[in-house]
Amino acid sequence: MAKSGPGQDPDMTAAATMLKRATELDSESKFQQALVCYQEGLDLLLRVMKGIKDNNKKCNLKAKFSHYMDRAENIKKYLDQEKEDGKYHKQIKIEENATGFSYESLLKEYLNETITEVWIEDPYIRQTHQLYNFLRFCEMLIKSCKVKTIHLLTSLDAVSI
Repeated sequence: MAKSGPGQDPDMTAAATMLKRATELDSESKFQQALVCYQEGLDLLLRVMKGIKDNNKKCNLKAKFSHYMDRAENIKKYLDQEKEDGKYHKQIKIEENATGFSYESLLKEYLNETITEVWIEDPYIRQTHQLYNFLRFCEMLIKSCKVKTIHLLTSLDAVSI
């Protein structure tokens, strides 16, 4: 990727920065984040390539584009296989007092028409607000998928005498 400098195209600088970050995340095995960076970097690089007239530069950028595109496709295949095997893990951090998060927005990438049964393990559904949250979750599943059965595995409170 070209170094940024005076007179450098801002899209080229942004593409280089994004693709550099993608390769760093890739080498750290943070594949989901790397994929997003590859996709954004490739979009920026494509925009740059459309404006370049010099055939040598264009050919050089096409080779880089092809290299990054191949890596992004391999990561996507890997992540798809991980999801299919049930090994995919994604952690979403929500700051305290944050708003605007719904079950739909958090889980939409996992919900589809093939889901007919859901198993939930939560050892602490006891309080009224927890029951309401569980109810809202179940309503979302019914609306979003063809869920026929929802199983809840919870535990009993230890009763002290």
